[in-house]
Amino acid sequence: MATYPYVIVNAFTRTAFGGNPAVIVALPSGFLSGYQTFSEETMIRISLTFAQPICVFLSLSPDDSTIIDVRFYSGAHAPLICGHAMFAAVKALCTNALPSLGQWGSEVKFRTKAGTNISAWNVAESVSDEEKYEIALPATPVTALPDAETARIASLVSEAAGRDVQVKYAAKGEGNMDNYLMIVVGRNENIGDMTLDIDVLRKTSYSINIITHNTPDADHIFVSRMLAPALGLPEDQVCGSAHTLLVPYWATQLGKKDREEMYVRQVSPRGGELWVAWDQDKSLVRLKGYAKVFGKGEFTI
Repeated sequence: MATYPYVIVNAFTRTAFGGNPAVIVALPSGFLSGYQTFSEETMIRISLTFAQPICVFLSLSPDDSTIIDVRFYSGAHAPLICGHAMFAAVKALCTNALPSLGQWGSEVKFRTKAGTNISAWNVAESVSDEEKYEIALPATPVTALPDAETARIASLVSEAAGRDVQVKYAAKGEGNMDNYLMIVVGRNENIGDMTLDIDVLRKTSYSINIITHNTPDADHIFVSRMLAPALGLPEDQVCGSAHTLLVPYWATQLGKKDREEMYVRQVSPRGGELWVAWDQDKSLVRLKGYAKVFGKGEFTI
């Protein structure tokens, strides 16, 4: 039997009951990429036991101690990338909440199972005593859906909402993000107050359904929600990967400059706030915000 430390962090919030929770588990060096690999079955069972939106497993790379190998599990589902999980992990690492993984400075480098390298930082701002954290994710190009498919999606959104909803645009992610659907609705739709029938949204044929609109509110530029009933996740409270589609789209639509920062909100029941920017030269989406440690402990298996 062995004992493993963990910490629960709420990403993109300053409060104990806001943002998106993530369980971060520290494993010994090499357990995710070396000879002593932690089995997928074990990680799935741990994730199911915690019953949180995501469980992220961290292990120092055996060939480079400046890199953290990372795996994600939402129950039995293993997403290729999870922005809020890595964002939460930065909080845990930079505050030394998982000392077995060593002392980390202002930058953390993650390596996913697919070999993608992701950088993240803690950010000190003079206007606040609280530290913000920032993560840079690959931007996701999108392809507009044909008119007939957009009409089908619009009909499903209206059915799910129980009223007519103005759908202005629909697009899907490209490459390995082609299971992501972005639905842009009229800015007066007020999606934060919209009650959606999750069973209807299963019919879109996309795993990830993102609904968004810009706002007349000068304080925040756009709002969004992310629903993934096909993956057993009725609603993701604050989704980092969804913003890899959202940020380039809205930056383009609103004429934002390269790396111009926008304050945005995910209007799920728990809610979250993000400061986002599209780094066009590097094809990265930068997500910045707060994170709150909710609890920590250890388990033995």
